[in-house]
Amino acid sequence: MLDWSDQVHFELSDRTSATRLARRLGNAWAAALVFVDPYVVAALVGVKPNDLAALLREVEAWVEEESMCAIRFILDDRVYVLEAGTADWARHPWVEGRDESSQQSLTG
Repeated sequence: MLDWSDQVHFELSDRTSATRLARRLGNAWAAALVFVDPYVVAALVGVKPNDLAALLREVEAWVEEESMCAIRFILDDRVYVLEAGTADWARHPWVEGRDESSQQSLTG
């Protein structure tokens, strides 16, 4: 039987991002979208000594690739923030589809 301490839970604000993270982690860990609003991806940590570190490095790389800056996660009933990279505000959906002059005003 699984124990909650065997899992890491990552909180995301949207279903699309949560699905992408769950699929990526599913390549090496048992991972699934387990809760909606907020969207939570759970990943099962293995018994190998470096499994948690490898999982967090994988999520860190994903956060940077997604230009998210940071992601909250829960481990052993504690909340942590994993930071990586910088935000790319032009990639967010509320900017897409606007003309260039309105994007200029948003980015400075």
